[in-house]
Amino acid sequence: MNNIKLLEDKITKVIDKLKTLKSEKAALNDKIDALKEDLNKKDEELRAARQDMKNVKALKNDIEKLTSERETVRTQVETLLQELESVEI
Repeated sequence: MNNIKLLEDKITKVIDKLKTLKSEKAALNDKIDALKEDLNKKDEELRAARQDMKNVKALKNDIEKLTSERETVRTQVETLLQELESVEI
């Protein structure tokens, strides 16, 4: 009888431990799901940031081209003004 009681107690402890582990597993799975969701959001933010960087680089290149073109036009205008001044004199 005593052995049966000990065995029952051990089985009860094992069952309780299994319940606890199952609950902990569910909680961990929930955390994993939340972390995966956060990771997906961060991946999307990273993709958007990379696209923004590409856009900024393209704009920077456009600005550099326009600045160069402006300098070329300014030089041409100065040359034309000098020519006009020399013709008027």
